[in-house]
Formats: sequence, C-alpha cells, structure tokens
Amino acid sequence: MSFFQTTLLCSAALLSSACVHAALPLAKSGQPVAEIICPADAGPVLAYTAKELQEHVALISGATLPILPAPGPAAGRIVLAVQPEGFAADREQIGDSDGFAVRQQGTTVTVLGNQPKGVLTGVYKLLFRNSDIIWARPNTEFGTIFTPNADLTLTDTDFIDVPAYILRGWQMIGPGMESNVWQFRQGSNWSASTMSDNPKNSHFGCVREFGGGHNLTGLYIRGDKYFADHPEFFPFFKGARQDPRQIRMRTQLCFTNADMTRAFISELDNKVAKSPDYSTYRIMIEDVMQCCECPECSKPIALPDGTSVAPTDDDFRSTQFFLWLNQIARHFQNRYPGKRLLTFGYFFTETPPRITVEPNISISFCPINKNSKRTIDDPDNAQYYRRFLSWMKNTTELTWREYFGLCGPFPRPMDAIAIADWRLVNSYGVRRTYSEMYSDAVGPRMDGVASWNVNAPYFWVMANANWNPKVDVNSLRDEFFRRVYGPAADDVKAFYAMIEKAFLATPGKSRWNDRAVGNWRLAVVEPGLIEPCREALTRAAQHQLHPNSRKMLDALQHTFAEQIAIADNVPSLRVGRCATKQDLSLDFSTPAWQAAPTYTTFIELNKSEPVPHPTTARFLYDDDKLYIALQCTYPDPTQMTYDRNLHGRNQFPAGEGAEFFLTTSKGAPGYVQFVVDPAGNRFANDETAPWEARTAITANGWNALISIPWSTLGHDPTSTKSLRGTVVRLYKGPTDRRRYYPLFNSTGHSIASFCPMQLVK
Repeated sequence: MSFFQTTLLCSAALLSSACVHAALPLAKSGQPVAEIICPADAGPVLAYTAKELQEHVALISGATLPILPAPGPAAGRIVLAVQPEGFAADREQIGDSDGFAVRQQGTTVTVLGNQPKGVLTGVYKLLFRNSDIIWARPNTEFGTIFTPNADLTLTDTDFIDVPAYILRGWQMIGPGMESNVWQFRQGSNWSASTMSDNPKNSHFGCVREFGGGHNLTGLYIRGDKYFADHPEFFPFFKGARQDPRQIRMRTQLCFTNADMTRAFISELDNKVAKSPDYSTYRIMIEDVMQCCECPECSKPIALPDGTSVAPTDDDFRSTQFFLWLNQIARHFQNRYPGKRLLTFGYFFTETPPRITVEPNISISFCPINKNSKRTIDDPDNAQYYRRFLSWMKNTTELTWREYFGLCGPFPRPMDAIAIADWRLVNSYGVRRTYSEMYSDAVGPRMDGVASWNVNAPYFWVMANANWNPKVDVNSLRDEFFRRVYGPAADDVKAFYAMIEKAFLATPGKSRWNDRAVGNWRLAVVEPGLIEPCREALTRAAQHQLHPNSRKMLDALQHTFAEQIAIADNVPSLRVGRCATKQDLSLDFSTPAWQAAPTYTTFIELNKSEPVPHPTTARFLYDDDKLYIALQCTYPDPTQMTYDRNLHGRNQFPAGEGAEFFLTTSKGAPGYVQFVVDPAGNRFANDETAPWEARTAITANGWNALISIPWSTLGHDPTSTKSLRGTVVRLYKGPTDRRRYYPLFNSTGHSIASFCPMQLVK
C-alpha cells in the first residue's frame, strides 16, 4: 500500500455506515481542541512520538496539544498504542514488521503498531496525509514546507501500511544528526548512527546491528593488541606481514590461521557479553582487496566433495573467507541461538563461495561497480545480476546494500533505478535494504549541501519508496514537486526532465561518486541545454512561492549556475598532428614536441590543490598512433616511492606513476586505461590491447611517453569527431599516501569527466 494514496477500506455500499467518520479537529483558531494520549510507561520511542506529534501540530496550527497518560477533557484525542486490544486484524496484518494502522472510532483516532517504531512512522504519515507538510530535505532552516492552518483537522484516519522491507534506511555520510531525523520521518528504520549503544539514539526505535562497517582489524583483531606478539594473524603481502595500523584502510586477516580464529571467537564472545541486546552482530571485511599470500592461504582449497578451488579461480578468496566465517558461525549458533551474523558480499566476497554459508550468516550484498544508469537485470550489469542470483541460491538472508545517494552536485535520477531494483530483488525474497547517502552538510568527503541542492527530489523519493517499491516513481516525484514548488512545479519538473533524458543517453557508466562536472558537461553543456534549463528555473522563480520553497529554488539555481560555470570552462585538449612517426626516445626537444599543445593543470582529485611539483602533458598523433608525453618533476628522484624492479607483470603500480584514459568504440567499459611507473612497469585494463611505453628517471623527476595504435582505440583519425581522455599523475611523497592529480576537473574511470580531445587537422 502506498503512503500517498488513501487505502480504500470501505466499499461503496458501506459509505453511509460507521466506516465514514466525521472530521476530527485538532485546532480551532490556533487553540487546541484535542489531546494526545501516551501511556506514562510508554518508553523512549513512544514518548518521542508524542513530542513529534505535538510539535508538528503546533508548527502547522499554532496549537500545542496536551500529552496525557489517559483520556482527559478534550473533545477529541489521538491515542498512541503498541499492540492494543481490539485491533486483532490490523495487528495480524502488521505481523513482526514495524508497519502501522490508523483507525478512528468516534472522536478517537488510534495510531497503532506492533512495535513502537511503527507508531512513530504512523504519526508521520498521519500528518502527511492530513496536511500539505513535506520534509523535503534535512536543512533545518527551509527543508520543511507546509501551509499554516490554524484550524487543522484530521479527515483521513482509516488506513494501514505494512512495509515490504523490514529493514530500510540510509547510511548518512557526513556530520549532523538532522539528516537521520529526516530519513526517519520518511519511514526509515535503520541508520548507521543508531547501531551503537548511545542512549541519545534510543528514542528512534531503529533496527540495531552491532559492529558498524569494515571491522575485522578495526574492532576484533586490532593491530595495537595483537600485531606485536602475533604478526601471523595478519596478511602476508608483498613479502611481509601487514600491520593494519600502518595502512590507511587497514588490512584483512590470515584466514587460514587457526590461532587467529580462536582469538577472533574470543573477541566476539567478549563483544556479545558487553552488548548482549543485539540480534545481529557484524563481521565485515575491511575496505581493501589485498588478501594474505602466505603459503597456506595461497594453496588450492580442498572441498569435502573431493573437488578443489584453485587460487586463480574467481571464487577462491570468497570460498577461503567463508570457510573461516562458517567456523565462527557454528560457534555462534551453539552459544547464541536466534542471533545472526552479518557480513559483506563485497570486493572478493561479492562472488559467492563454492560452499554453502551457515544459515545464521546474512549477506550484505554490495554491487559497488554496477552501472547505476541501468537496473541490476540490464545486460550492462549482467555479471552483478549473476552474482546476486547465485547468492540467492546460497542464502535466504540477503541485504541489498547500495550507493544510490553517493553523488556530487549533479541531479542523478537514481530513484527510478533504485525502485526498479528494490522491486526486483524483493520478488526474490530480499527484505532488507540500505544505501549510502551524503548528509545535508559539508563533510570531509563531499559538500553534501551542494548535492542536496540539486538531488533533493530524488533523495526524497528514494527515502519513501524503500518502504514498499510497488509505487510509481513519477507519482512520487509529482508529490514532491507539488508540495515543494506549488505553482512552479511544472517548470522545475521540466528542468529535471531535460537533464535526466540527456544524462541517461550519455556514454559510459554511472557509479558512486560520479564526477559532477563531467556529468554537467555531457548532459547539459554539450547537448546545448544550458539555456533551456536556465529558462525553466527562471520561469519557476516568477511564481509566488512559499518562503521555504523560494529558498529551495534559490539553492537549486545557485548550484546549477555554479556547476555550469565550472563545466562550461573545462578546456578541450588539443592534439597536434605530426608529419612523421614519433619514436620513443623521450626527446621532447624535437620540433614536433615543441609545437605540441602543452597542459600543466593537474588538480588533486575531489580537492582544489595543485600537484606539489610541476607536471606537463603533451599530445600528438599521426595516421597510425596517438602519442602522450608526460614530464613529472620531483625534487630528489632518489626519494620517489615506486617498484624499482622491472617485473614485466600487468600490475597496477604501487607508488609514483601516471594513468592515461582514452575512450574507445570497442565495447564495455567504453575506455582503455594505461598505467606506467618511473621504472617502466605497466598496467592496462585490457592486457591484450597493443600499446607501447617508455620511461626515464631525470635529474629533476621522471618522464614517460606512451603510444597507442588507433586500432586499439577503435577510432580512425581521419574521421574521428568524438574522443575523450585524461591523464592522472599518481604522486607519492616519501611519508604520505599516494594522491591522485587528474588533468583539469576530470577523473579516471568516469567517461563523463574525461576532457574532450580535438585532433588538429
């Protein structure tokens, strides 16, 4: 059942019966004429529910309804009740979910649920359906919009709503609790911030899961406790045991070490003893791909059926991990029956193992690299869909874990994809889902405010639709635009519709943290939509709007203008034509290279800092090849961090280096990637693609020159009109992590952000 359509519980034949109720006034001329009944021993969630109802009625009407433990003298009342007598049919339909029902009997409206959280959500929906209020975004200044009504009256008081997803929510990235409060008002019952024992969060009534995110070496087998005496607990990688304290994203564990497993079980038992009230305990791999390469972890895995899994098999590391986790799960089942473990299906465990996982293990499936322009069952996402289907054969407990809300200040229409995916995976029995989303605040990873300025409609639709995805995305969008923008709704909708159509037609994938500037350039600047989009917002601004609606529109216009100014100023890279074939001598003093267009604007990814030491890129081409020259300065080349041995493997360099990205017409993923380091070690995303590279250490740094045959790119230089690319310097200071410095406002792996390349004829 939808939040936004009145449930028709009575047939036409009963319209004159008790199923039709008189309107229940809450306020008259700004004065209270009803009361809120909340039991004295209600607990924190129901008490918070009563306060939220009281404050919102006062916000809309000016009337503060009294909160009483039992019926008082008022003419009407709203009763908040958990598992009340007399509502057996509703309680049976709600079941073990946090669904709710609203029922009116005479002058009493009861908001009920089998859980306190259901009553809280029911109150929000009662307010939503009986006024024009909308919690459009978490912004405390203007994010809530409504028409004041001193005579607020309830007219829609008979409905029930049961969620398809028993766990649904958003992992808000960034500071502030207001973004979480916002999602709870839309119906969420999970949040990363409510997983702890913090009493400040107890009144939200959310599903709680112990352990947070990536936690193997951050929570359980910590480096500060174990590494000194037991380095063998940690992965052997690149010739040494890895200390998680010395690595930015920490490390995995040596999953074949029996002593480590016993220590892990002991740590887990201690956590349960200290925090016994959780039903779910998280054991989550760290956010790195590197696994242990010790002899035991590197040998084939013998399975009980006599087969083996080779180290080169796609499911090798996943099988190894779940053989380890199954041991812990069996102990956990024996000691804590009824509780479950949750782990990631992510990175090397995104591929299901070749064994059956224990039934008390739940999988948080994270298809991080799927194309978010397309649904999971689209051919573009075939490998992720296969993995999902394989997981569903292995477990009945899978959480659909996504990245729909991780996008910069570009309006990414992820709501349509999210709803379609939720509907599909729910049809396979999935009943839990959550996604990351930036909070409406400026955080260390992203200016979430700018993202919300342009994505509020999509975020709002998604936050409401994960209750039950059997909703129409366009109806939900219309509801948002009508409540937020009123008479300007059609003009704002036209703005979003133009960008959505163009964005979905752009080449390449859309993934978490898309570069906004590239999307603006491909979807708005290059198709010539700047003026039509600007005109739509200008028309919207001419309407008489609610003050908060005006501020919502001002924020949208501001970010649009700001981003277009950046996107419209990304220069095309000019590629000079050379009359003769270029060799790889690294002699950049030749007339051809001296005349080649030169570019030096390398800016740190997601920041505005230039590369510490000057870097120069030049581009040439002839009828056979494209040439890219790179000169990287470094004060003392002997201090550069890189593999000084020329190993000859197709392996991404670990330290100093450079990446080259170029679009190709030869199928997925739509681009080729070439990487070199100062020693000449190389990597290509297609290791069969022909290309050449030469590097050299100089007195003040290092140089690189690569040449790529046009046949590798699938382009003909005599007729090519569309080519995009970028260069990224990988800079590694002696005591710092490696940092990425792309050319201009671009980034690797995102065609939308690549710079246009103009072949000089």
